[in-house]
Amino acid sequence: MNIDLIRSEFPVTSKYAYFDHAAVGPLPTRVLEATKRVVQEKSEGDIHWESWEEGTEAARKSIAELVGARVEEIALTTSTSEGLAIVANGLSYEKDQNIVTCDMEFASNLFPWQALAKRYGVELRVVRNREATLRMEDFSEMIDAKTKLVAISYVQYSNGFRTDLAELSKIAHENGAYVVTDAVQAVGQMPIDVTNLRVDFLASSGYKWLLSLISTGFLYVKRDLLNELWPTIVGYRSDENPMDFSYRTLQPAQTARRYEAGQVNFPGFAGMKEAIGLLQEVGIENVWSRICSHIDLLRNGIEKNGTFQIRSSINEKNRSGILNLACQNPGSIADRLFEHGIVISVRGGGLRISPHFYNTVEEIRKLLSELNAP
Repeated sequence: MNIDLIRSEFPVTSKYAYFDHAAVGPLPTRVLEATKRVVQEKSEGDIHWESWEEGTEAARKSIAELVGARVEEIALTTSTSEGLAIVANGLSYEKDQNIVTCDMEFASNLFPWQALAKRYGVELRVVRNREATLRMEDFSEMIDAKTKLVAISYVQYSNGFRTDLAELSKIAHENGAYVVTDAVQAVGQMPIDVTNLRVDFLASSGYKWLLSLISTGFLYVKRDLLNELWPTIVGYRSDENPMDFSYRTLQPAQTARRYEAGQVNFPGFAGMKEAIGLLQEVGIENVWSRICSHIDLLRNGIEKNGTFQIRSSINEKNRSGILNLACQNPGSIADRLFEHGIVISVRGGGLRISPHFYNTVEEIRKLLSELNAP
């Protein structure tokens, strides 16, 4: 891997040591160029429409390859929030049913279920974390024959705890429940295979680890469940024959495109295809390996400093590319780091550090040096 060549594709590296991919990922040059191309083409009206559609379908194929899905199982969305909302509103519910989630979720994977609980009278069951970790036995106690759905992030946004989705899916399916996962903090940083994870639905945005534009995302719907999840916001793209504009009866597409109502973000998905192409050129296994090496280097350096307490899991099964450090005055520390050209976030009352594969050992050492400064 020629890291210098790769870094030349990231303009952000000329100004910052950027460790905030769990918030917003910077755009590689190839993504910018693909996006600009489509925007420029729009100045000529609709004469490039066919190529935009072809590019969008190429992006859908790339997404499917990235997560181990079939192309027909991928719906293009604007965000993780939209994907989760499609699932929340597309299923049917009965009053004696329940939905299981946890107390570490980002609002996008919490508010939809709270709203459903009020609307349909279903019970919302919340698994409580234990010292910023989630345990399967606690989910087992909450999930029963009346559980309709388990909603869980694959990787938690605040401290990077990675749930054993395969085991959780096994527990849920044994009780007849579905599993939907918010995977925005996982897609783009680690290998994902929806078949191995055994999830029913997976939603993600493109603007974080996937290094794509804002207002891009996707929803995976297991093929066998397409007729169980009704499209509740429909438009011309939802139909089996979207270019037939005559007055007629809706025939939902036989694929996950049925969940796409209107125009997709042509420039954004042109860029996403290029971003995924970059990750595939490097190899997602190599991406994950470099991220883990960065986290290990950070952890080893921080453990020598008594100022910070690591609040992220370090075991192999539950680790991710997010490291959260508990400390006094995290906001002030983050501001000081930014003054020195280092970008991180404050989440969960601590410093959240989230490096990507193109970061370097030198940048990690610079961060450690600043963290250790008096």
